This record gives sequence, C-alpha cells and structure tokens, in this order.
Amino acid sequence: MTNETLKAYVEKADTDAVRVRVMDPNLDPALRAIGFSQTAEHDVYILGVLDDKQKAQVFDALRLLEVAFSAGKEWCPAEVFEYLRDDQRLLSGRFLRVAWTGPGQYRLTSV
Repeated sequence: MTNETLKAYVEKADTDAVRVRVMDPNLDPALRAIGFSQTAEHDVYILGVLDDKQKAQVFDALRLLEVAFSAGKEWCPAEVFEYLRDDQRLLSGRFLRVAWTGPGQYRLTSV
C-alpha cells in the first residue's frame, strides 16, 4: 500500500479508447499533451487508441504521471495493464492500482 493521494485513475480501457477520471485538475496540461480530450463530464478525459502497442504507450505515459489503474472485474484497466506488460511485453515497470473499498474510499497499491 502507498500513502499517495489518488490524482486520477483509468476507469476504462478494454476497447479502442482510454478513459481517465481526474481528481487533480493540475493534470490537465499533461493529459492534453498525451492526446487526451476533456469530455462533457469535466473530470473525464478520453483518448482513442488504434491498437495494443499505442495503448501501451499511453499507459506508460499515464504511469509516469502517477495515474492509477482501476481494479475490478473482467478486463478492468489494471488487468489490461498487466496483460500488456506480462503477456504482450509492451510495457515494463510497476504501476498504481486503485481498489475501491467503499463509497469515496480506496486503497492504492504498487504492482
């Protein structure tokens, strides 16, 4: 477990787009530099990806920004990260996983 505050997390990445929910608005310029666009939900950013290689590049950039990857069921973003890292070898290194323990409560771990 880490003592870090959740700045943002990838909430969906199982298709051809990556969705990031942001708690820290200071991340806006960095997300835009990667190619993300803000949606009508002002705390949600989205970026379309063409393939797993591009998704891995986006994930690596997000990891470096200390954006967490949501844990959950069936191809949650954390599982997609592990698949791209461990099975496809398109990524390396540790990342932050966020698991929700209750409304507004979470646990961050580095995996």
